[in-house]
Amino acid sequence: MRYSKMAALTTAGVLALGLTSCGATSGDSGATSDASASASVEAPVELTQASFVEELAAAQSEAATVHMTMTYSGKGAEAAGLAGAPLEADVDISDPENPAMAMQMDLEGEATDMILADGDFYMSMGESTSGKFLSLAEAGESDNPMAALFQGMGDVMQSSLKDMDPAAQLQGMDGAITSFEKTGTEAVDGVETDVYTILVDATKMTGPQVDDLPEDALAEVGEMEIVYYVDEDDLARKLELTMGSGAEELVMSSMFSGWGEPVDVAAPTGDQLITLDEMMADVAG
Repeated sequence: MRYSKMAALTTAGVLALGLTSCGATSGDSGATSDASASASVEAPVELTQASFVEELAAAQSEAATVHMTMTYSGKGAEAAGLAGAPLEADVDISDPENPAMAMQMDLEGEATDMILADGDFYMSMGESTSGKFLSLAEAGESDNPMAALFQGMGDVMQSSLKDMDPAAQLQGMDGAITSFEKTGTEAVDGVETDVYTILVDATKMTGPQVDDLPEDALAEVGEMEIVYYVDEDDLARKLELTMGSGAEELVMSSMFSGWGEPVDVAAPTGDQLITLDEMMADVAG
């Protein structure tokens, strides 16, 4: 059993959810709406530090769905087993209280998948799960000696769902941005974008995204640099986030496309599932 792979997949899932959470709102939004058409009714508004988070959150809420590609680099990514492991994900945040995500990664040369649907997380780790999906909720409740490990993973992922609260996101950023600057323009996949460079002091963040983190952990993160590439509809097309330094440095580079397009995320059922006992028996055999 490659526990480093499971830890990397869990970490990646948390990062993917956290990255898209700032766009979730509890208002009505059609997942299949044409975000560009509706946003173009009004003339573009120059983004400022005061309006940036709210404007992007509103645009992403209206779009509700997105396809994202993430890559990781830095010593921190290497330690987490994420370096050189590109991630592809379809995310549906039309219902912040019940988000959905289908994520694929290539870890240690083997395709791995994670699905979030109906409030449960499912992991498929190639041969380790016989090509099937393991429910973290069911695994954590089993009598198997390994149940505690999967319970812990499930708890981490469930905790990350709190980041989908839009009010908490906005309040959490309030006072934490130490620098905001429009630093240029750049075409991303043929779309013209404005580039904004933001510095965020992690120790000043509040809300559910940091409530469970000890103060010393936030202090180690220190200041984060986030570079947003934002189109005329206030939708992020690219994002580069750098946190930590030296041996702890983690750099996430993300590309966003397909805003507002339909996504199909469904929980695995029947013979698509494997129990923890079956998985451990296969590994032992």
